[in-house]
Amino acid sequence: MTQRFICRRLALLGALLAFTIACGDDSHRGPGEGPSTGPGENSPTGPSEPRFDEPAYPEVWSSNAFDGPSYEFKSNCMGEFEGLETCFLWTVTALIVETPDGTRFELNKDFNINDYSGEVTRRWVLYGPVGAGLMPAGDYQFHYYEGEQIVLTQTVDYTPKTIGFPQDIKWIRDGDDLVIEWTPPEGTDSQMWYKVLLFPDGGNVISDVINWDASGARLPDIPLEDGATGTLNVAIYFRGGYAPSQYLPFTW
Repeated sequence: MTQRFICRRLALLGALLAFTIACGDDSHRGPGEGPSTGPGENSPTGPSEPRFDEPAYPEVWSSNAFDGPSYEFKSNCMGEFEGLETCFLWTVTALIVETPDGTRFELNKDFNINDYSGEVTRRWVLYGPVGAGLMPAGDYQFHYYEGEQIVLTQTVDYTPKTIGFPQDIKWIRDGDDLVIEWTPPEGTDSQMWYKVLLFPDGGNVISDVINWDASGARLPDIPLEDGATGTLNVAIYFRGGYAPSQYLPFTW
């Protein structure tokens, strides 16, 4: 296990304890630093702290993307596990979210390991349509099924909050490294973090987690062949949502 992988794992564990991890490749909806200016009217806040005595952590997220606001439902496994296909959510056969007005949404199972960063995702998730708007405030019921039986119900008390998205994205290739910079949104703080994401055409997502106070990053040893194409973006995350930048086409 490389030192870089270990550091990433420690950073992700720290994020889990500080603001609950939800760091799967979340900025892709079928897929965006400066000093903090302090909390304002739209400063980000999230749902209640996770209960570590429960097997899953449900969230309703706000997405303030360059192409309009939307929403995301998800539930992540709680705890550390030796294998990918382990934890409570692996045996769940359906996860239904019921909104305050009774509308029901069915989430999709998403278990994967990012080949580049080593980031492990064990969750059920549903991304709202582009520009669908934020979900209304209220209590959201997460119903976990095994077959026809509800084996767990959890409630999320959601209040929509947003932050601006990174802008002025610029990047270059330096050898096999990606060097990228951006203009941070106002209102960033230490409870946030960035992800740089590449979406190669016909390939798997390449991503890495970047500190909240950065305005640029170097991703070493990008595993792409010369001439590979795709899109990339930068997203900022907070406990309760995220804001992805515009997607830029790239040719490696």
